[in-house]
Amino acid sequence: MQEQESTLDLEQFRQKKQKIAEDHIKDLYRKAYDYAWKETNIREKVRAKMIFSKRFLQQDDDRLSKDVEKLFQEWFLFDYKTIKGQTLFFQFLQSHPLPESTKLLGAVVLTAAWEPIKVMQKDGQSIYCRHIIHGDEALVKLNHDCMEKEMVEGQVYFVRKVPLVVHQWILGPVFYVDSQDVVTNLKNHYGQMNQKTGVLWRTFLKEEAPNFILSSLS
Repeated sequence: MQEQESTLDLEQFRQKKQKIAEDHIKDLYRKAYDYAWKETNIREKVRAKMIFSKRFLQQDDDRLSKDVEKLFQEWFLFDYKTIKGQTLFFQFLQSHPLPESTKLLGAVVLTAAWEPIKVMQKDGQSIYCRHIIHGDEALVKLNHDCMEKEMVEGQVYFVRKVPLVVHQWILGPVFYVDSQDVVTNLKNHYGQMNQKTGVLWRTFLKEEAPNFILSSLS
């Protein structure tokens, strides 16, 4: 009986720590997002738009849809390299006084990329998902603050997720993959690049994921 109570206390403690970490990372994301859009100068924003358009949009592609803009905003915060060669999220971490625990969360976020995952099962506020490239499965807590639509079992999505105490956590918006062709092209392209250059999947996704997300927004 005492052992059961000890196990229950440990689980309650871990769930409490999970909730604290979720609150901290939501606050971190909000503050970093505000920093990127309120404190970054116009010159940097114009430069980012030009690079994004050149790398990911077709010459005759003048789409200004809500999803494309949302993708650009996330790329601008996490993946765009400024004139100084740093991401805006990194600059935010360097320029703001943050608790040590929040800095550690920030370090984890720095490495996060858009990942293609398939929803295997939904369980209340969580999903069990499988990574499309390397096949690993994970339990991920849904962040309804950033989700406009419910994720559906059997469907593929691009998500940016980070590990917390108990569950992984989706950071920012989610993009639905509307065709198996997108998944096939992604796997083929990664396989070719990995053989050619030895690039790892996370680095590949950091650079190339917006191309495949946009192909689902066409």
